[in-house]
Amino acid sequence: MTSTTTLTPVTLDILAGTPSALRGMLGGLSEAGANDLRDAGGWSVRDCVAHLLDRAPMQRRRVEAMLGEQHPTLMNEDETASLEASGYRLLPLAILLDRFEALRVVDVQRYRGLTAADFARTGEHSVAGPTTVAEMLNHIAYHDLDHLRQAAATLAGAAHEGRGAMQIF
Repeated sequence: MTSTTTLTPVTLDILAGTPSALRGMLGGLSEAGANDLRDAGGWSVRDCVAHLLDRAPMQRRRVEAMLGEQHPTLMNEDETASLEASGYRLLPLAILLDRFEALRVVDVQRYRGLTAADFARTGEHSVAGPTTVAEMLNHIAYHDLDHLRQAAATLAGAAHEGRGAMQIF
């Protein structure tokens, strides 16, 4: 696989837009709706937001390590254990959305200031292997979209069940 040292044209826009996309899709949900609707894997839409919030500091640490060190090792982490230990699953959705937005605003501001040389800096992920800052940021954008999709699919599944005869469409 060829190493990527540039961002996709939409990476920083996705990172900047994820908090408002989450708020637009989920901000009006009741706490019961945010917690009780679950996907096939057992995740609620609150879990999706809690997971994004939990991962944000680790993602930033990886980027900062690559920017500040020569090819650092980026250790894999147990995402499930981290989420459980964070306590975020117990917080109201509105607080999760606010905290995620506050972190992401700071991160995007930092990332917008990076240079082409910064994007080319490398690290060694303990499972995935060699990676660049650009690849990490592109991955974070993908990760955001994947969990936005997961939350939307969870809501769509609940709406689908209530469509009755309209399910033929």
